[in-house]
Order: sequence, then C-alpha cells, then structure tokens
Amino acid sequence: MSRTVVATAPTRIDFAGGTLDIPPLYLFHQPALTINVAISLYATVTVRQSQGRGIRLVARDQDKQAFWASASQIDWRQDRFLELMARFLRAFAPRSAIEMTTDCQAPAGAGTGGSSALAIAATAALARLGEGRMARPELIEYARAVETQTIRVPTGYQDYYAAVYGGASVIEFGLAGIVRRSAAGGEFLDELERHLVVVYTGKPRFSGANNWQLFQRHISGDPKVVRFFERLKSNAVAMRDAFLDRDLRAVADMLNEDWAVRRAMLPSMSTPVIDTLIRMSRRAGALGARVCGAGGGGCIAFLVDPASRPRLEKLLAGSRARVLRCRIARRGLVVREISR
Repeated sequence: MSRTVVATAPTRIDFAGGTLDIPPLYLFHQPALTINVAISLYATVTVRQSQGRGIRLVARDQDKQAFWASASQIDWRQDRFLELMARFLRAFAPRSAIEMTTDCQAPAGAGTGGSSALAIAATAALARLGEGRMARPELIEYARAVETQTIRVPTGYQDYYAAVYGGASVIEFGLAGIVRRSAAGGEFLDELERHLVVVYTGKPRFSGANNWQLFQRHISGDPKVVRFFERLKSNAVAMRDAFLDRDLRAVADMLNEDWAVRRAMLPSMSTPVIDTLIRMSRRAGALGARVCGAGGGGCIAFLVDPASRPRLEKLLAGSRARVLRCRIARRGLVVREISR
C-alpha cells in the first residue's frame, strides 16, 4: 500500500507589527505584537511514496525539478531556488523512494509569506509520512529553523502562525514566550473581507534585506532605528485595539499610519509604481493601503468601500498591477492522508 500526504497552508497579509516578530528585537519593545490575517492564496505540499527509486522534487510554482538517488545525496548548489524544500527533504531523510510536489498560489515575491507557508506545509507533510505528528509550536519552530538556514538572516515568526492557525491573529511576543490569540471572527471578518483588495505589483528584490538592515542597526544601538521600532509597537497596539473593537475605519487609519512610518524609515520599501497605485487608490475611494511584507515590490493590501471597488479595479486594470482574487482563510494548516 502506498501513501500520499497532502498539506495545505494559507499565506497572509500583515496589518501591523511586522519586524517586531524577529527575536530578540521584540524583547526590547514590550508589549510586542504582530497582527495579521490569513488569505486563501494557499501553499500546498504533496509527498507520495513512490514505487521507483530515489527522491524527486517537483516545484510546480517555480517550474523546476530535481532528483537524488538517496537522502544523503540531496544537494541544492546547482539550483538555489530549490534549496528550501531540498533542506526539508534532507532533514527528514526519508528511507523509501518519495516524490514531493510543491505549489503556491501566491506569486513569487508577493510579500505574503508564501515561502513560510510552504515550509509549514512541507514540515507537516513529511512528518506525517514518517509516521510522526508535531504539535503546533514544534511545527512552527522546525519550519522557521529550516527557513532561517536557507535565507541566512534572522527571520520572524508571524508568517508561520498565520499558516498554522489561519484567521485573524494577534501574536504576542512576551518574556515568557509567544502567545497567539484570535483578533476577530464572524461578522467582522466578513466585513473586512468585503473591503479587502490585494494587488500584485511584481517581484521585489530579496525581501530579507530590509529586515536584516534594521536588525543590524538596532543591535548596534542606532537611536533612529530604536525610535522606529517604538513607533511600530505603538501602531501594533492601536491596530490590535481596532480589531478587537471591530472598528474597520480605525483599522484602515492604522494601515495608513503604519505604511507612512515604514516608508519614511525605509524608502526602498516603496517604488514609483507602488506610490502611484496608492495615490490612485485614494482618488478612487480607498480607505487604507499598505505594502505587504518587506516591500520593494510584491503586494499591496487595500481597504476599499465595496461600492468603490469596481472603480478601483478599473483603474488598476490600466496599470501593470494584477488583482489577486482571494478571501480571508478562516482555517490554517490542513493535512490529509490518502492510502492506495
């Protein structure tokens, strides 16, 4: 009997508190919070026991593949784009022949945590195929550790929590550890979803560069960076309160404020295209706008009155941007097994 395991995890939009999720920076800015919302642009990893030999990796989202005769021979030096998944395969060291297939509905470099969602899905799928199960905290730590090895700079936590839990999250980074709580549900998530427009502007440069630059300057004691993180903290607290109060206008206002603070600190987070799209959206009636992730390209999340949505999408159609059809993902990671 051959076994197939399919793991699916959502990507996310970060509303406030991104960059505060990188250890140990959050210890210096208490209370440190990140607020994000999972979206239905899913990362999927399928692992299947094969009747053949060796280990095959098929990355559909990158139109690439690789084959190794055994786990000990897994190597990614010839193609760094396959490194993340190759590292997971080597870490789990399957003893039987398997095929791993990966796919992600979020475009490359979208700034929505696609690689982290793939990391969560790969960890869960390979653990299940190996007759093991990981609790959520262990799953998050394992996936984050392997992705950190891959990108070679410190990485934060928020993407993994969105992928595992789904919904709207307030992630609290305290002295005793990390606690995730639901930020909203029910009717407010429905209202937020009706107002949400996600637009892809194109692939950015390496998105870890901005965060790594900030990390280095913070550790060096740069007072400008320390003040910047204090602003991020204040914005995150206000965003959490806006979610808990179910106040969509306040959410939109804080989305604008957080973007203004980040863009002033790191002008490279924006581009002429991004600036134009945000100005255009405001003329079309957008309530709020913020670039996802580390910026420099990727996605913009807009909050738009539903009555203004057709006008905004018509304006966007004349630009190089692409509207990504998605909803708020109420569920996080789903793992299912198929036996034949």
